[in-house]
Amino acid sequence: MRYSSTFLAALATALLASARPIRQRAASANDALVFQFANVLEQLETEFYAQGIAKFSDSDFQAAGFSSSLIATQTLTTIQGDEATHTTVIQQALQDNGAQPLKCNFKFDSGLTDVNTLAATARVVEFVGVAAYLGGATIIDDPVLLDAAASILTVEARHQTLLNILSGTGSAIPAAFDIPFTPQEVLSIAGGFIDGPCDLGLTPTNTLTITNSAPKVGDLLNFQATNITGTDCNIPPGVNGPVAVWVTSDANPLINNVIDRDTTKQVAGPALIFVDSSPEMLGSMVRGSGSSSGASSTETTTISPDEASSIIAGATPTASSSDSSNGAAAPPASTPLPANFTGKSPDGKVTVLGLQQVPRPAESASASGTDSAAAASSTDSSAGASSTDSAASASSTDSANASSTDSAAPSSSSISF
Repeated sequence: MRYSSTFLAALATALLASARPIRQRAASANDALVFQFANVLEQLETEFYAQGIAKFSDSDFQAAGFSSSLIATQTLTTIQGDEATHTTVIQQALQDNGAQPLKCNFKFDSGLTDVNTLAATARVVEFVGVAAYLGGATIIDDPVLLDAAASILTVEARHQTLLNILSGTGSAIPAAFDIPFTPQEVLSIAGGFIDGPCDLGLTPTNTLTITNSAPKVGDLLNFQATNITGTDCNIPPGVNGPVAVWVTSDANPLINNVIDRDTTKQVAGPALIFVDSSPEMLGSMVRGSGSSSGASSTETTTISPDEASSIIAGATPTASSSDSSNGAAAPPASTPLPANFTGKSPDGKVTVLGLQQVPRPAESASASGTDSAAAASSTDSSAGASSTDSAASASSTDSANASSTDSAAPSSSSISF
């Protein structure tokens, strides 16, 4: 099919900051392929988030450990809106220039079983989006169209950062480099969500499935692909964040760029897993309870002096602690709380920020001598220990450049990370 000289003019106009006209250009077959592929991928992302938002309620997000359901719903709604805009603009550009945008159907049954699965699948979907635009950039011929595609890529990367945080266990920015995929590699992962015909004229790579749940450094990977089954590849030290896994026909690692990557040696893959070796405090703040992060909780509550004294007096004494503001030791458990005390209780479970005389509103006009309120901060250090694997490494390496031998795969195969 021949495309007109103004191909994707609407896309460039919508995405650029100014409304300056762009010069006339003829789109190559490569450019048309990349943006038709982007059209399908943006449809997939748009529909996935729309179904997820519609399916789960505020109580579902709260039960999954989100400190506020609005954190999840606002973020997912914003991302869905971005993907819908990308879809509309790309499809309109294709139509304006004589190309018929593919309209595909999708199914996400396995990715929307519960909120935790939604969050995990969203990380995969969004990372595939980043990898697709990054790899597709290498085959775009027109630099102006490359600029338009790059302006979408940066937004997809921001989405990925937010979803790493919403996972509760991931690093916001887990590695110094991202991993590009070829269109065939993207289709191998995303094809499982496509329901019915959606012919892009591409043959996906042999789909690789890894069945490990929450894999971590040192784990033995269980993987499956057509005519391949194996369980003899361990996740090497130093891995954090997204990991792309291939089965290859030799022991040489694959290169982390789609130009030099030896696709002829790929037996299956890639499969995408997340190895969260270095969880961050930001994630535990978003999903403080009920999630796998197991983060401790901190609450600040206003109580009366008598109630504060009772808390301190009832605490099990273990060791005295000093007042960080005046050096005074915390009183024994049996001693009433002084009016000016700040510091930790003897068992270390209660931190008193300080007592303030706060007149009761109903008695503001009354004589002095009324009861006062005390502000105290209670930190329960026993409310959930961290579930981080102590063997996990905090360092981050290029996940596309490690290799280990796979005896189960044909021709002295290997797993490439």
